[in-house]
Amino acid sequence: MLAYFAVNKVATSWEITGLLEDEVNDFIERGANPQTLSSLLNRCMDQGTTQAMNLVRRLFEDDYGGITYKWELKEPAAAALLFWSEQGIEEIAQAAVNLSNLSNHTIAFDVLSSAASASPSMRMKVGSGSELWQRVIDAGGTSCGVQEAARKKLVELVLSIEREDDLAASLAQVFFRHQVSPDSVKAAKEIVRAVASRWFSIGEKTLREFQDLIDDCGSCEPVFQTFFEANPQLLDPMAIEVWPEPNLFGSRKPDFVVKRSDGSYLVVEIECPSKNLITKAGHPSADVTHAEHQVTDYRKYMLDHIGNVRNVFPGFSSPDCLVIVGLENTLTPDQKLVLASLNEARHRIKVVGFDWLLERAKRVSKNVSEHGVIVSVKRMT
Repeated sequence: MLAYFAVNKVATSWEITGLLEDEVNDFIERGANPQTLSSLLNRCMDQGTTQAMNLVRRLFEDDYGGITYKWELKEPAAAALLFWSEQGIEEIAQAAVNLSNLSNHTIAFDVLSSAASASPSMRMKVGSGSELWQRVIDAGGTSCGVQEAARKKLVELVLSIEREDDLAASLAQVFFRHQVSPDSVKAAKEIVRAVASRWFSIGEKTLREFQDLIDDCGSCEPVFQTFFEANPQLLDPMAIEVWPEPNLFGSRKPDFVVKRSDGSYLVVEIECPSKNLITKAGHPSADVTHAEHQVTDYRKYMLDHIGNVRNVFPGFSSPDCLVIVGLENTLTPDQKLVLASLNEARHRIKVVGFDWLLERAKRVSKNVSEHGVIVSVKRMT
């Protein structure tokens, strides 16, 4: 008897989901009004299943034939996805990335910043929107876990938009629609924090391209010179100004001079991934020794002519030096110990492999994506 009722209960759930799906299809095809949408979203939340969440995502994703008031249909649907907490956050982000357009990006920024700050977006403050937002709160859609997930997805969304003008257009729309209030200021702060992360992180596309160059162009130094010019944060995560192959008064030409955000400088000499770091006998390779001599010579020359150098490099003082050659993952454990000892013995000179740069960039990107650019202060107990 219990089994009979259980089967019928499941069947009833399927029937309800099927009816909801029919209504969603009809709503999308007919472009119904926001009042009808509110009832539909509430019944999807009543159902609370993954299938119902997928229907809500469709209501967010659809362009509704480009009608002028589609924002009034899409934003409440995106906000309703918060009813499903972290899973709903993931759906909002995926929809914005997979269906990349101004409307979806803008609404995703608006709703994710609302979730990150636990503050309602503009349309969630009045009428049926406020009732929907209350249901989200009651379901835990603004919990601490959801806020952290939303912050992470905000950063990922910022990093996923390749063109600067596309990002600027989305952000302009979001800030234009925010009303001046304590709630909107909180949400705006979350967006600004996420956008700041773009300049402290390196996207997946760039990391993949760098890996491909290491794999396919290991013997071509000019290719890496060009790539680092386009992506100078690979040389140093704190880079704010970079001079590729600066002509030092016709006497010297290092591969890069980097100015960091703290005002310090870094002189960089690159070789190729295909060259050796450490010999089988356990000594620095000839390529490493040559590159070390070069970068040391650049450093000495710049310090000897510091008056003229500061005319080109403002605030220049005793710089650090970086030599990039070979791959560290090809070294044996003993060779890695030799490299570590080499770096410990050198003064303000570090020798690394191209793969070391890649791994550092991955760590920086992961940490920025997960935590933003806010520094957490920890105390030992």
